[in-house]
Amino acid sequence: MAGQGSILRKRREFALDSTTNGLLYLQLETELKQRILDGHYAVGERIPTEPELCRSSGMSRITVRRAVQDLVEEGLLRKVQGRGTFVAIPKHVLGMHEPESRGFGSEHGLDGIAHRQVLEKGAEHADAELARLLGIDEGAEVYFVRRLICEEDFPMAIDNLFVSAELFPGLLDLMADEVSFYGLVDEHYGYEFGMEDLTLDVSMARGDEGELLQCPGGSSLFILKKCMERADGIPLHYSKSIVRGDRVTYHFQVDKKGRVVNRGKEFSLTVGD
Repeated sequence: MAGQGSILRKRREFALDSTTNGLLYLQLETELKQRILDGHYAVGERIPTEPELCRSSGMSRITVRRAVQDLVEEGLLRKVQGRGTFVAIPKHVLGMHEPESRGFGSEHGLDGIAHRQVLEKGAEHADAELARLLGIDEGAEVYFVRRLICEEDFPMAIDNLFVSAELFPGLLDLMADEVSFYGLVDEHYGYEFGMEDLTLDVSMARGDEGELLQCPGGSSLFILKKCMERADGIPLHYSKSIVRGDRVTYHFQVDKKGRVVNRGKEFSLTVGD
């Protein structure tokens, strides 16, 4: 009996924290939020189930469900059907920033947080489709670079870049981890950016995509295909970015003439640079 009384006193203390005005769901919500913020529950980690939270807090299922749902709506948690509730990975909205900032890190204020890791690079001969996209002859030499784009330690996208070897001599030696391709275009090669042609598709994670992006097979992915030209109209590069759907939201604005704009200007939509 003494042990049971101790447990009940502990539950009452937990439920009547003065900072939440005695509201049970706010007490649990505050406790869970603090555990997320202090790293007790890491990003991507599953939190205890509703029955487990009921037992540990002494609260009803309705109270626990409301506290968890509030944190889901706040964006701190996300529910996965059949798997549980997880600490959410922050989403980033692409397409809302200044056109001069074309790369992922600078575009979203994530310099020092967004990281690029070269997975593979080399040379190949352009097939008919790649030759068309890059404005070169079929069979011409092409450089390719495959990179993993991460925010801190969490994978966000796989970026596959293709360029004409003639237009970018020495690129394979220059492209290393944390090196910005667009920085090289501007500062090393001295090319001015021109028009971009973008195609956004939806797919599902499979094979090494899921392994690299650390997401379950079948997870939603954005497929962003991009062709960029120099200011004189010559194609600069073709890229295909595979982006986790739970990490990114794409945002568009359309003016009264039906043109896609960003705060009245053309904008860049990209994940790799």
